Amino acid sequence: VMLALDAVFRLHGPAGSRRVPARDFYVGLFETELADDELLVEIEIPASPPGSRFAIEEVSRRHGDFALAGVAIALTPAGDGSVSDAAIGLFGVGDRPILSKVGNAVLRGRPLDAAAIAEAAEATAEALDPPGDIHASSAYRRHLVRVLTRRALERANEARETGDRGG
Repeated sequence: VMLALDAVFRLHGPAGSRRVPARDFYVGLFETELADDELLVEIEIPASPPGSRFAIEEVSRRHGDFALAGVAIALTPAGDGSVSDAAIGLFGVGDRPILSKVGNAVLRGRPLDAAAIAEAAEATAEALDPPGDIHASSAYRRHLVRVLTRRALERANEARETGDRGG
């Protein structure tokens, strides 16, 4: 979610404070840029432009478990109804959260219609090489990303049509 929202983390320790963008904060499995002697003291989330839409979808084996795959989406509309900016954050499909550059690029400048949604979901999934484990194969996680990206984009689009901001 923090990747999709372009958040910045403020960390504080004996050497002072520093700001780390979410895209640089996550460095590996259960590993962040946070030093042993630092605390996360603030998360800055930029104000979203009017009309922005959001959605999150995930699949886990049991409620509360780590996600087998998840998608967090933030969309900013242009005045003509197309997508001005898009951010598709993925989780559970790598050793850290991932921002889908290819899925984001597919959506920019296009209306959020069925064709754009399908193409973005496909491109997002195909650009991944998620790990497999005892809980889910790589192919299954890729399939989940395709389905969850489509669902989240559809929810964001429905929110646009109803005047809701998504959820």
